[in-house]
Amino acid sequence: MVKTKKGKRAAQKEPPSAFFARTRPKFLDWMPATPDELLLAAQGRREERDAQLKKVTAIEKAKRAEKKSPVR
Repeated sequence: MVKTKKGKRAAQKEPPSAFFARTRPKFLDWMPATPDELLLAAQGRREERDAQLKKVTAIEKAKRAEKKSPVR
């Protein structure tokens, strides 16, 4: 039995449904991605890859231009 100080209310007990709702694992609420979400994710990866390719290509062009022009 839990003793409380005089004048203070005892802590209200949580109903079992609230306890189980609060402690329910989050992975049970997982929903698979919709086709639209998959397309957006693929488009984002494609744009990222293209940006990286442009960056590498620009670096390579700069290196080739530096090799062609004699520095003296």
